[in-house]
Amino acid sequence: MVNILFSLYNFDEKWAKDKIEKYINNNDKVLIIPFSFDKKISNDIDWQNAYNKDNGKYYKSIVLPFLSYGITEENIKWINYFKDTKENAKDKIRNSDIIFFTGGLPDKMVCRLKEFDLINEIENFTGIIMGSSAGAMIQIAEYHITPDEDYDTFSYNRGLNLIKDFDIEVHYEETKIQKDYINKVLNEKINLVYAIKDTGGIIIDNNEITLLGDTQIFSRQ
Repeated sequence: MVNILFSLYNFDEKWAKDKIEKYINNNDKVLIIPFSFDKKISNDIDWQNAYNKDNGKYYKSIVLPFLSYGITEENIKWINYFKDTKENAKDKIRNSDIIFFTGGLPDKMVCRLKEFDLINEIENFTGIIMGSSAGAMIQIAEYHITPDEDYDTFSYNRGLNLIKDFDIEVHYEETKIQKDYINKVLNEKINLVYAIKDTGGIIIDNNEITLLGDTQIFSRQ
């Protein structure tokens, strides 16, 4: 399995492209799992307005980077939280080469993956797992949330049991609050935190780590 972590959906930009194109083939089948939505999406109509091909607000920003690697829209599937069944969702995972987790609320995403009984399916997936922001965070076995406009308080949370050797800070802007919470994590939990700026990313290929763009390393002193 290969894990690829970003802050935004901009992995078609030149800071990422050379390294990422080794992992994305133009005939790959991609599965988007947009399970990180907030309460603004509460039914299938809301879901379609967000992710539908014709008028979905987020559709282009999520799909266009994949198209730049030669993948066709026909090879990009989605799991619809309001329409897909557990079995249907599992089949989609089994028939994919790349899984992509969207940004949003990481704790909600993990809850919905559990609800669909997809945790084992994903943890045993042998392809490439990609994600931006929340979709990167949940790939960490125990990730932290730094307070922001979505979350009032700091917390540690269980993610997928995929990455255990480090934690990440997404949307890193070198703010005092981010640095303080990175230090808290280093003191309390783990020896290594990667801070991923909005033009940054990480590839974890077996045990080999490649940093992309603006990604900084923080380690316990």
